[in-house]
Amino acid sequence: MNGVQAADQSLLRRTVVEVASLPDDDLAIVLDVVAFLKQQRSAETAADIRRAARQRAAALRAQPRDQLAAQLLEVGERIRSQAVASGTAIDGDWEGD
Repeated sequence: MNGVQAADQSLLRRTVVEVASLPDDDLAIVLDVVAFLKQQRSAETAADIRRAARQRAAALRAQPRDQLAAQLLEVGERIRSQAVASGTAIDGDWEGD
């Protein structure tokens, strides 16, 4: 274990000890803070995804529409094939409800 990992483990241990000694009312607050921090991180990730999507869209503007449509169909087929392979979709044509 290197110095950074040891420091991380020490911090984690100290945090667990401190949280474990809190009264139940305070534990609910700690959970709220943790949920808030996780939400902040996912919001940052969502912003990164939107930024990357906008950049990709700008790069694709120069491609002809028929090429984009062919790429979309290919990606859709790959996704469908993966879903069938993982058992989350049924192979075959849509037959209706």
